[in-house]
Amino acid sequence: MTAIIILNWNGYHDTIDCLESLYRIKTDDFFVVVVDNGSIDNSVEEIMSWVNNNKISSYLVSENSVFPKGIKKKDFLLYKLKENYGFAKGNNKGVELALWMKPDCYLLLNNDTVVEIDFLNRLTQFVALNPQYKVLTPLIKYYAEPNIIWNCGGRLFAGFRKYYYANELVVNVKEKSHINISFVTGCALFFVPEILENDKVFVEKFFFGEEDFDFSLRMKKAKNKMACVVDSQIFHKVSSSTIGFSRIGKVYIHYLNRFINIRHHYGDLFFFVWSRFYCMYIFLLLLRNKYTLAESCRFLLRLRHEAIEFDEVDKSVFLKYCS
Repeated sequence: MTAIIILNWNGYHDTIDCLESLYRIKTDDFFVVVVDNGSIDNSVEEIMSWVNNNKISSYLVSENSVFPKGIKKKDFLLYKLKENYGFAKGNNKGVELALWMKPDCYLLLNNDTVVEIDFLNRLTQFVALNPQYKVLTPLIKYYAEPNIIWNCGGRLFAGFRKYYYANELVVNVKEKSHINISFVTGCALFFVPEILENDKVFVEKFFFGEEDFDFSLRMKKAKNKMACVVDSQIFHKVSSSTIGFSRIGKVYIHYLNRFINIRHHYGDLFFFVWSRFYCMYIFLLLLRNKYTLAESCRFLLRLRHEAIEFDEVDKSVFLKYCS
């Protein structure tokens, strides 16, 4: 049985859309854990109302309560957290709950996705026939442009990543069965239990962002094979247009996460050389996005300083720049 873990934070409309698609899929060999990450709207009530209206066997679980036993196929659990722990810790808490049911596989799924009817069958069949693969992702398409690829994994190299087939038509994919990848997005992450480290899938030093990059680096170091299963397909509600640099705080957190991650995984000498080249790249991007020379220099000076000073980007640092 597969444990499908969905993180919700003030997004019950998307979460319900996702659930509606999940409960229409061909297989019934799964159960669902929705982790409510301290929502301050009426997400819990709305989601449970939808579950009850659809007569789905359900459990409402809070932190420090007794986890239910005897979970059956297609059962639903809503795990209500007392605060917003961020993406990594929120998903880890979902895994912690699902561990009690001893599932054969796990799937972390963004709440703003909608799935095709046979997507899960394709993943479980692939891993059964190819047990050397420990981590899989479906091919993820844009919800608004369903013939165009948003993400199907990519390749890690020298502290960078390259996406495969990003923004290309699905018909352009040459591989018929799967694509070997060394980078996988956290949007739809399917894995076997043996890759868990201390019963966690993500490190928790980043409040938001960089979890998938760190995960992919760890999988590569452990020589765990990963693949995108081409005929397993879902849709992601994300704009195909470039977000750009309009929210400079989020841009800063993105690069701060990346710099800390590279320093941690590759060491000081590599980081020293890599960061010089990457700072030149960021500097040009800032100027291209109409930031002044002074603003760009301040951005990079602060980034280089805090990338050495900090070992994590916790909630307080995230909110400092993104609230």
